[in-house]
Amino acid sequence: MGMMMSLVFFGTLALQCAINTFGTEIIVAHTAARKVSELYFLPISVMGMTMATFCGQNFGAGKYDRMKMGIKNALFITWGWSVLVIFMSYTVAPFFVSMVTGSHEKIVIDTAVLYLKINAPFYFLAAGISIFRNALQAVGDHKTPVISSFIELLGKVLIAALLSPVLEYMGIIIAEPIIWCFMVIPLIVKFVRTSQAYRV
Repeated sequence: MGMMMSLVFFGTLALQCAINTFGTEIIVAHTAARKVSELYFLPISVMGMTMATFCGQNFGAGKYDRMKMGIKNALFITWGWSVLVIFMSYTVAPFFVSMVTGSHEKIVIDTAVLYLKINAPFYFLAAGISIFRNALQAVGDHKTPVISSFIELLGKVLIAALLSPVLEYMGIIIAEPIIWCFMVIPLIVKFVRTSQAYRV
């Protein structure tokens, strides 16, 4: 898990280096958007950590049906939260951004809200990544979650180097949705194979 998180943070650092070239207003807007995103993502992160413990205990006890039920329920809960996140991003996000920054500058609020609006519909994928990654760690698969995190690192470095110079800040906004689409693939494939092996 330490290796997995290290890759995530190095990827974020790569994007931050690109963001720092766009000027003060964009930096402030991005910082605000990330703070609100952290609030949005908190229930998903907590559910992911919960699944690490839940799946580990039930896998050790040989209760594979309970694992399947737990993962299914966790997905439904986090997807329900994702619907609420989309609603908030398209309604009260300007208030959240203003509250976080203390700023009422239109460019700051509009840029941060745009980030939240574009990212919000992809929280369904982010929820799946958090749950599957932790569940696989719990059943002893340490490779697939790290591979998924490496995809995140590679994607962020490539986007920072190639996409952001062309699309500027829009390249940063669409970075995570693009990366999430690729990250979830090895997790789903491995989870399906694990499910078949243990008849989950």
